[in-house]
Amino acid sequence: MIPIYICDDETLLLSQLKKLVSDQVMIAAYDMGPIQTFTAPEELLVEISGKCHRGIYFLDVDFPGSMNGFELARKIRSLDSRGFIIFITAHEDLAAETFRYQLEAMDYVVKGDEDRIKSRIQSCLANAEKRILAEPKEDTPYYPLKMADTIRHIPLSQILYLEAIGRKHLVLLRLLNETVEFYGCLTAIEEELGKGFWRCHRGYLVNREHIHKIHLKENFVELTNGEHCLLSRRAKLNLP
Repeated sequence: MIPIYICDDETLLLSQLKKLVSDQVMIAAYDMGPIQTFTAPEELLVEISGKCHRGIYFLDVDFPGSMNGFELARKIRSLDSRGFIIFITAHEDLAAETFRYQLEAMDYVVKGDEDRIKSRIQSCLANAEKRILAEPKEDTPYYPLKMADTIRHIPLSQILYLEAIGRKHLVLLRLLNETVEFYGCLTAIEEELGKGFWRCHRGYLVNREHIHKIHLKENFVELTNGEHCLLSRRAKLNLP
């Protein structure tokens, strides 16, 4: 189940939102819950800190005397990069602010009309359910890649290889459809990824699932996308 978090400093509205969300989850029989409510951003951050699951977040924008909803969302993103964020606000246009804070918001639910709020919540939950069902199952193994103040969960099946390149501790992560550079230690990453990856060379760590051919004479490993990684003499003694 995917947990739902609601954070708003107005206790009456908080109670109404919880009921609206709970009713929609029950009516549609979504695999979501429990629903937890918070009146302060700090309480929500403490609750999700250290947890590895994703969540659905309904966030107020204005918290007097505290961080605003955008700052809260940015902190949530650093803890839950795949979570669904919905702002509950009295402001109609927040696109510029979410862009400034580099946030990906699913929707903005405008306070006031209960029927409109109900409709928007229903739409948000349906979209979240649709996206979850379209993604790989949760038991699909992921590599949590930390970059700056965010964590990106990358399915291991999408990783072709990792390469230690030129500058100190710079690693190139080659995926099926993109390339990412980050700072790390290839030896430490090898331990984290486990037996599904093979150190074919001091500078290369390849995904065993994507090995197409091993060219022993030419000293390289050919991957399923046609790319080549170097093969060391030492690695030849421990072929996959």
